[in-house]
Amino acid sequence: MNTRRPRWLALLVTAVLALFALAACGGGGGSGGGGGGDASPGGETSPSGETGTAGGGEATGEPEKTDLTVAINPSTQFAPFFYGIQEGIFEEHGLELEVVPQTDIAAIISGIASGTYDFGFATVVHVVTANANGVPIRTVSTIEGQIQEDDEGTTTIASAESGITEIAELEGKRVATVGLSSHNTLTLRALADQAGIDPRSIELVQLPFPQMPAALEAGDVDAAVLQWPFAGQALEAGGKTLAYNNRALYANTATTFFNTSQQFIDQNPNTVAAFNAAMVESIEAANEDPEAANMSLVEGLDFSEQQAENARWNVGGKPPVNMDAFEKTVESLVKYSDDPTVQDKVQDLDLETLVWPGALEQ
Repeated sequence: MNTRRPRWLALLVTAVLALFALAACGGGGGSGGGGGGDASPGGETSPSGETGTAGGGEATGEPEKTDLTVAINPSTQFAPFFYGIQEGIFEEHGLELEVVPQTDIAAIISGIASGTYDFGFATVVHVVTANANGVPIRTVSTIEGQIQEDDEGTTTIASAESGITEIAELEGKRVATVGLSSHNTLTLRALADQAGIDPRSIELVQLPFPQMPAALEAGDVDAAVLQWPFAGQALEAGGKTLAYNNRALYANTATTFFNTSQQFIDQNPNTVAAFNAAMVESIEAANEDPEAANMSLVEGLDFSEQQAENARWNVGGKPPVNMDAFEKTVESLVKYSDDPTVQDKVQDLDLETLVWPGALEQ
């Protein structure tokens, strides 16, 4: 099955993914990957004002909608997704995908709520805060499975010139993060807290991932929370790994997901079930042949073969969603968020309603 990309979308892919090779380039909006940009979509509500639970209709047959628009935030963690497309797994489930790269996670959430996107990427922080702000998006699958103990996907790296060798030395330092309210910022603050320093003593500098390696090398920041392939650029320049954020805090649970709206679930239960099944099979297939999954990034994200060979993602992750990440995220938002209204709202959420039941670990 092919991803169908009109001319404007092909140009967007080229523009966005050229950033993988040019660290000094990139837009001003927050970029996602395993970290994602700022979590709040500004309290937007869906056109229908829907407030239902994640259950929706019962899947009993062929997909109601077969041509789907899927928004992603380009990074190496999408290797299983593109491998599933390459191997025809989505086609076997009756689905044809148009893949839209999008660097602004808030725009993805707004697009899901409005129906512009049928499915879209978001971190667990985005899912929780969107629902706290009245935007009923629902998680339907993981992106790369539950985080393994050797996962390297999200990492905090200090510049060689900084002399910093551990998280405890970040007190009072400047650290680049993709979004000031992002999943990456929460994990950085949690790691700082564990290291015995004041998390808020760290000066946060919001930068898109592609600009972080250059900022480290120029001395504009002392450290950065990065995703691959940008982490690789920072390490090649002599950067020092301080922590692997997700595996330190979220082992055995997933932090990045495909999501849809409650309205879409209600109207298209068979489509949701088919998409989930295709993602589960894609993750399992990628786990069995990670080298082949890496090479799917050549077509999927316009990687060079060398970039694809060096791709890092969460190989071996179990596909189902579990609630651990949602519970930990609420705890982190209450403890580390700078927005007191978010702190209050997230505690009132019924977290299990944020996940389509068929996606949950049995």
